Amino acid sequence: MEIITNLMLQGLQFFYSISGNYGLAIMLFTIAVNVVLYPLTLQSTVQMAAFQRIQPLMQEIQKKFKDEPQKLQKEMMELYKKEKVNPFGGCLPTLLKLPFFIGLFMVLQGKEFVAIIADPKVNASFLWIANLAKPDHLFIFPILIGLSTYWMQKTMPTSNVANSQMQMMTYFMPIFLTFICLSFPTGVQIYWLVSNLMAVVQQLWIVHKVMPKRA
Repeated sequence: MEIITNLMLQGLQFFYSISGNYGLAIMLFTIAVNVVLYPLTLQSTVQMAAFQRIQPLMQEIQKKFKDEPQKLQKEMMELYKKEKVNPFGGCLPTLLKLPFFIGLFMVLQGKEFVAIIADPKVNASFLWIANLAKPDHLFIFPILIGLSTYWMQKTMPTSNVANSQMQMMTYFMPIFLTFICLSFPTGVQIYWLVSNLMAVVQQLWIVHKVMPKRA
């Protein structure tokens, strides 16, 4: 983990040298991470769309073999193979972004970064935030994270057979994440918000521009 935190700190310092502000540096760093991971986001979105497309077929198999677990598993695997669907394919970008999130969280809480922003020559403020290592006292960023999470979920490929649990998660998850990140450093909140917005832009681009060309 030390390797990741060192890379994160070097990345922030590089973008700070370009922008002259650590808030902007975090935003630029987040955009760069999402651009690098775009191929995986593309693969993930395509897989999610394919998974949603075969939902009716999956439900038919589940009803048909509900009393035969082994047969059910076999039929499901054959369906995935036939339709070229990886049920876990949509999780990959999220898993790969997680080390960046944890690394940034540790960097912003670390002694080295606290010492850097304590230097009066360093521009460590951003908008109404005086210290990026502390939470947003106005709670604006957590609220924006909740709203952007809802928007991000609404732009994901979905089927017409979305069940009530999925619909409930669409409303529950943004509220849950809003409360979760209230105590996070503002720098982490900025990373999370920009990452959500980048995900929305990339998903809209893939769904409306890339996937129709592939069809």
